[in-house]
Parts: sequence; structure tokens; C-alpha cells
Amino acid sequence: MKATKIFLCLVLIGSSVVDFSLYAQDYKSNTRKGNKLYEEKKYNDAEVLYRKALASDSTFYKAQYNLGDALYKEKQYDEAVKYYSKVLENPTTDNETKAMAHYNMGNSFLQSGLDNRTDPAAMEKFKNAISSYQNSLKINPKDADAKYNLSYAKKMLQQMQQQNQQQQQNNQQQNQQQQQQDNKENKDKNEQQNKDQQQQNQNQQQQDQQQNKDKQQQQKQGADKKQEQKKKDAERILDAVKNNEKKTLDKQKVKVRGGKIEKDW
Repeated sequence: MKATKIFLCLVLIGSSVVDFSLYAQDYKSNTRKGNKLYEEKKYNDAEVLYRKALASDSTFYKAQYNLGDALYKEKQYDEAVKYYSKVLENPTTDNETKAMAHYNMGNSFLQSGLDNRTDPAAMEKFKNAISSYQNSLKINPKDADAKYNLSYAKKMLQQMQQQNQQQQQNNQQQNQQQQQQDNKENKDKNEQQNKDQQQQNQNQQQQDQQQNKDKQQQQKQGADKKQEQKKKDAERILDAVKNNEKKTLDKQKVKVRGGKIEKDW
């Protein structure tokens, strides 16, 4: 129901073009022709004639205003705002037209925000709409449509702020969960690396111990061999000495046996 009312408000204000049948100048004639096409909902053709009027007199605020309306109907909201702004900047514009220009500028911002509400820039559109409606009400405080649309724009802004806040909270929660997951993965990875390192150190230690044991065993075997060799060498030397002694004794016995003993008669 509220959206329908806004649409009706836009139609009502958007159709508030001005008849300039009393003027014979080209810019006024083109504006008058544009108004007729606008009433026939031929907004693109009306736009062409309004631009022609402004080409003849760029300060004609009524053509500026009506061009803004035509552009709004063509959903060229940013371009419509441009010409409503020209109306407001024009020193010849009367207060009633300024109030309508602020109002329609608010409609342009609001509709642009509604059409692109998933875009973060839509929040700025709603803020601009609120400001435009407030400016319109400063001039015409009794404008019920401006009050209604102001309330609606505030509601849209609030909803979008809440959505953004919820999205930020969701993002923050997701980031926290991801951080926790990353921390857990890093912890598990570090623990596994520590276990692997400990196992590697243990294996290396066992390997070193086995190598030392093998080395000691080899050294012991070498020492035993040397000791055995020394023992054999000693035994050979002893045997050699014994053999030599035996030979000497044998030689001595033979010499004694072979000597001639003369009796001392």
C-alpha cells in the first residue's frame, strides 16, 4: 500500500508540467510541445523538445524542471537530479517550484536506491532522498506526500543499515570461525611437525647409539685380535727361546760326549 502511494505521488508530481501557451518564443514553444508529448507519455520525445528549449535559453527553469520530470519517467534518475539541481540553482525559480524540485529530486534518489538496494551506494541514495524531502518540507511544511516519502526513505535507510550491520556481524563471525579453524590447523600442523621431529630425533639417536655400539664392538674385536696376536707372538718367542736353549744344550752335550778324557794315571 505504501509503495503504491509513492508511485502515485511520483506520477502526480511528475506530471506537474507548466503550460506556456502565452509565449511565442522558440524555447517556450518547444516547451509547450514537449508538455503535450509528456501528457501523451511520450517521454523520450518530450525530452528532445525540452532540450531544444534549453538550447535556446539555458536559464529557463520551467524547461529544466520539465526535462527532469521526463528523465525521471525514463528512469534516468541521476540525469533527472542534475536538472532538478539546475532548477534550484536558478535565481528566477519561485519557491513553489523549488519545493517540487526538492521533492522530485528526493523521488529520484529514492527510486534509484530502491532499484539498486543490493549496492552499498544505495545507502547514500536514501540519505540524499531524506535530505531532499526535508528541504522540500522547509518550503512547504504541509506537503503530506513529502512527509510520507520522507518516512519511507528513513525506513529504507534503517533497513539497509540493519542489513549492513548484520552482514558485518556475519562477516566478522565467519572471519573468527576461519581464524579459529586456521589456528587449529596450524596447531595440529605444529604438533605433527613436533612429533615428526621428535621421532626423527629418536630415530637418529637410536641410529647413533647403534653406530657407537657397532664401533665399540669393532674396537673390542680389534683389541681382542691384537691381544690374541700378542699372545701368539709371545708364545712363538717363548717357543723360539726354548728351541734355542735346547739346541745349545744339545750342542754342549755333544761336545762333552765327543771329548777325549785322558786319565791322569
